[in-house]
Amino acid sequence: MPVLLGVDDLEPGMVLVNNIYNEFSVLLPHGRKLTEYDISALRRKFPEIMIQVIDPVLDELVEFDDDRHDREVATEVRKNIATVSKKVSQTLRSGVELKGPNVAGIQKVIEEMMDYLENNPVTMAIIEQSNSWSDYLQEHSANVFYLSLVMGNTIRNYVKQERERLSAAKSIHNAMNLTPLATAALFHDIGMTPIEHVYKKQDPLTKEEKQAIRQHPVRGAEMLPEQIDPMVRLVVRCHHENQNGSGYPEGLSGDRINIFARIMRIADAYAAATAAKAYQKAKSALQVLHEMLNGPYRVFYDPVVLKVFASIMQPLPIGAKLRLDSGRWAVVVRHNQGRPFQPDLIVAFDELGDPLTNDQLIGPFPLGQRPDIKVVTFGDEDVSFLNELCNEEAQLEPEQLTQSAGDLLDFVYP
Repeated sequence: MPVLLGVDDLEPGMVLVNNIYNEFSVLLPHGRKLTEYDISALRRKFPEIMIQVIDPVLDELVEFDDDRHDREVATEVRKNIATVSKKVSQTLRSGVELKGPNVAGIQKVIEEMMDYLENNPVTMAIIEQSNSWSDYLQEHSANVFYLSLVMGNTIRNYVKQERERLSAAKSIHNAMNLTPLATAALFHDIGMTPIEHVYKKQDPLTKEEKQAIRQHPVRGAEMLPEQIDPMVRLVVRCHHENQNGSGYPEGLSGDRINIFARIMRIADAYAAATAAKAYQKAKSALQVLHEMLNGPYRVFYDPVVLKVFASIMQPLPIGAKLRLDSGRWAVVVRHNQGRPFQPDLIVAFDELGDPLTNDQLIGPFPLGQRPDIKVVTFGDEDVSFLNELCNEEAQLEPEQLTQSAGDLLDFVYP
């Protein structure tokens, strides 16, 4: 079974559950027994990383979800799409326009990754943000592509229904075809390429920079070659429109927004919020999913797609150690797709972090099922709000439900 530890808690002899990557190159392979040198290197290079290691005692006692396949699929797709995104960025930076022949080669990779995802379905969507990524836009495009396709594959029938419902035609040939979504996901932020310096800026944005940001969907659509599917151009243009009409560039609302753009809006927001940038620390997957589902920004997203998205995400990773109000520690055993904030836990460690004996173990049980057991922290993060979420959904005040986007870098989150 995996237990998730910070690098300062690693000890020589612990065995890695998953590969550790430097960007998309394997730094340390799964199954490796950590040495003092390995741990020192990890502390220097990735001081904030959390790492899954094997706990052989609990592994014999509890059946944990195994998410290694899901992680491998995510890494393979993101790696290939990031490579293509890098080539696109290099082309645009050199001042060369995208032409049909360029897109033909790109389309081949897109189709290969679509086939790969269809032939390797995942239970949960997992993105692990790189800790030393030099180009934010490349990784972001890869993450949005992956998340959009996982969602699209999960709700193909809804995609078909929405495309046909909003069309004058009685039926649409290949209404379930996700190629326009995949292509638009790769290209969705190319309009940011000429102004990508804002991602590295820590000072407040100027009025001109804010205006340029709000125009990047339009500019991106215009930068696409003439031969590209018009649907792709439409989705790129609309990927920052909000369900309640507060988005840009046109302030579209509800089903006036293309279904592919609604899917990508959610993927884009989540990927951006969980990534570290010069002006903003990365938020945890738990915090972001909670804000998207229960915070004031939830009115920005298609509620059907958002509900599906929540069911395929990991708010808390398998093996996460949660400190309890008793001082003891519980470990996440399994995900709960119907209630993502109520994973199955097992109380496995005492107040000092030492393993409990077999007769002292409690669980597994869904978070919230035991009123006497409440979670407090995950790492440095306060997760006590989960105890209330288990009782009832957080309610929003009426004024929150009409809140519009803020004016500082709202192009990336929500």
